[in-house]
Amino acid sequence: TITLLGSGPGSPDLLTLSAYRILSDPSNLVIVDRLVSDEIVELIQGEVRIANKHPGCQESAQREIYEWCVQGLRDGRKVVRLKIGDPFVFGRGGEEVLEFRKFGVEPTVIPGVSAAFSAPLLANIPVTHRGISNQVVMCTGYGRNNTSPELIQYHKEQTVVFLMAVGRLRTLCENLVKMAGYPIETPVGIVERAGCPDQRVVVGTMETIADLAEEYDVKPPSTIVVGEVVNVL
Repeated sequence: TITLLGSGPGSPDLLTLSAYRILSDPSNLVIVDRLVSDEIVELIQGEVRIANKHPGCQESAQREIYEWCVQGLRDGRKVVRLKIGDPFVFGRGGEEVLEFRKFGVEPTVIPGVSAAFSAPLLANIPVTHRGISNQVVMCTGYGRNNTSPELIQYHKEQTVVFLMAVGRLRTLCENLVKMAGYPIETPVGIVERAGCPDQRVVVGTMETIADLAEEYDVKPPSTIVVGEVVNVL
């Protein structure tokens, strides 16, 4: 069997009961995405293999993941693909389901708490707020083949949440201002390692946030929130 399992934003306290039960099973082969927190990896009782998904080598790492999973299945193992956040929210979960079906296996998919909504909450940022924001858009920071994603045009009562975007934050902000109509004073918040003991929140504007991120050396996994809700509380 194979299970695609969401681990949430990073804190073990935000694991689902299903996730905790599966990670506690010593017979499982658990193949872990690189950005899954150390605190969660330490809970795993079975065999652990960590994917080498660094920028620029995602495709080769993904092939290695498939090889590990298929070999584990052939060996009669119970295989778990542990993913940060939710498997079906920018986690390639759908792609993996289709790939495993080629081998005659129907994966079980167990949801996780997505950082798109939990990270802002943990930073005291409501993604919707009456009179401030009545819509939420989730975006990735990378298009296909590491290209820039299609930009969301500015709307004052809209919150935009970017995942996997901190590595190109400066370019993203410049493009949002120049090509999507965002005012330079639009509030932007970054939540780094949401829910973990070392969580950090950096708040600025479309004009200042890239410099602040460099000053504080913000790293993945980080969630970027754009909109007036950043300062509403």
